[in-house]
This record gives sequence, C-alpha cells and structure tokens, in this order.
Amino acid sequence: MEPDQFKKLLARYIDGAANEEEQKLIEAWYHSYDKEDEAEPFSSAVEEEQVRQEMKSAIQAHRNPPLIKKISLRQFYRYAAVLAIALSAFFLGKPFLKKSAKPGLAQDFKLVETGAGAYKKVILEDSTIIHMNPGTRLRIPLSFAKSAERTVYLDQGLAFFEVTKDPQHPFTVYSGQVRTLVLGTKFSLNRQIAALTEVSVSEGKVRVSHGEDRLDDLIPGKRLRYNSENKQWKVGDFATREHQTWFQNVINLNHASFDELAKIIRINYGVKIRSGNKQTAGYVYNLQIRSSRSLTETLKIICSVHQNKYRRIKNEIVIY
Repeated sequence: MEPDQFKKLLARYIDGAANEEEQKLIEAWYHSYDKEDEAEPFSSAVEEEQVRQEMKSAIQAHRNPPLIKKISLRQFYRYAAVLAIALSAFFLGKPFLKKSAKPGLAQDFKLVETGAGAYKKVILEDSTIIHMNPGTRLRIPLSFAKSAERTVYLDQGLAFFEVTKDPQHPFTVYSGQVRTLVLGTKFSLNRQIAALTEVSVSEGKVRVSHGEDRLDDLIPGKRLRYNSENKQWKVGDFATREHQTWFQNVINLNHASFDELAKIIRINYGVKIRSGNKQTAGYVYNLQIRSSRSLTETLKIICSVHQNKYRRIKNEIVIY
C-alpha cells in the first residue's frame, strides 16, 4: 500500500469512519510492532492506552487546525445602527441651542422678522415696545423675563425702541459688533447696510460700545454711525422730529445715493430698481418714502426729483 493511501486509511480509522476490514488492517499493523520488539514498550495497559489517545489527539490537531473566528460585519452593522438610533434620540430630544452674539452664552431665541412692505410692533414682557421696519430681523431670548439683563439682538434692518425704565435690569441691544446699553429711553437702531450701524437717540441716554471699548454716550439729538469695515465711527446731530414720523411709517432720505434709495424701495415694496445710465446712478435724493403710498406714486415722486422716467421689466424697475 502506498504511503499516501495508508495515511488516508489511518485518518478514517481515527475518525471512526473505517469499515470492518480497514479496522482489522490498521490493528494488525499496530500489533505487528509488538511482535518484533523483544522489550515491552509500555509498563501497563493503562500507559499504552494513554499514549494511544495522545497520538490520536495529535493526528486530529494536525488534520483539523483550530478555525480563526471571523468577525461578522452584519452583526457589527446591527450594533452600529442601534447606537446611531440611540444617539439620534438623545440629541433630538434636547432643544436646539443657538449661540448668541455674547461670547460663552448659548440661548434659545424667538425670531421676529418683517418682509417687504411689512411693519410690525413687538411688545416685550417688560412692556418695552419695538417698532420694526420692513426687512428687519430681531432675536429675543426666551429667558428674557428671567434674565438679570434685558437683551435683544438686531441682526438686520431698522427698528425703533421705546424702552421701559428699570434701572435694576439694564436693557442692551446687540447689532453686529455694536452694543447699545440703555436704562430707559427712545432710540432707533439702523442696520440696513451690513457694514454700517447707526444709533439715534430722541429721549434719555444710551452708551454705545464695540466689544469692551466704549465709543460714546449719546443724548437726545445725537447720532452715532459705526463702520465695521474700517472700525471708524462718527457722532453728529439730527432732528429728533425724524422719530415722530416713525409711527407714520415714513422714511426720510437726506442726500441719499441711488444705491441707498434702491435699498429702501426693495425693503418697502419688494422690487428692485436700477439705473439705466451713469448720470442717474450719480444722483442724490432728498425725499420721504411713505408706506401709505403705492409703488406707482412713489416712483413718480422719485422721477420728478431729477426729471427722469422709468419702465418696469417683470420685477425690476429701470430709471433713466
């Protein structure tokens, strides 16, 4: 019998798969070694059986090496899905926090906005009144009444504040990089142009700051303009009667450029105006924009200033 055939036969014998004839053949081969040797290799039958079992175990270990346990990706994905669901439930169950402009403070806010041509009056919990022009966005903390400091945020637009006096709880408005602190007063905040913040006081006193740097303390009739691009500011005078027209939804333009005029028209009427030539683009305007007037009436007034004409193309008006 060839060696390879004998190995296969021996393997079947060890596995218990050998037939009766094959078993007799293996056992005869095994006992043949006992007949040839004069000395007894084992001291007892127990020792012989022990060695036999050790041989059997060694052969089986050689033929059937231990399997390397494979990681089931399907099981891994199942655990990952469960973890993802748990994390989602955790975060969705918590209120979404918006970070305020004040460093180190996270708050929930009520967002108040006005669209084109829309005016709104907001009354806060302390009875402070805020008049909002079209295109204005305010953020008011939900914890406003419980806070030691009354704080609101003017993100964009134009608003007039009638602040209820409460010395124990200062009133602060954050508008971009500018902070306006008041005790009780009437003032307006203009942030219709992103880089320019304008504070005008008609009653009381306010302190305007940039970060921790105080810019100026304003009294009635004073207006501060701060440019965030060059970090420069200027204080000048204005007629407090301008604020009297606020409640009539009137905007006074004094030496306003064409671009400034176009911005006001866009805010109030939701349409875009552009210049049809270089000459028109260089004009300045002194006029009042009243919300009570129709767009057609307002355009006629604008064109009458410099004897211009206009034509409308879809949602755009060209002045030439």
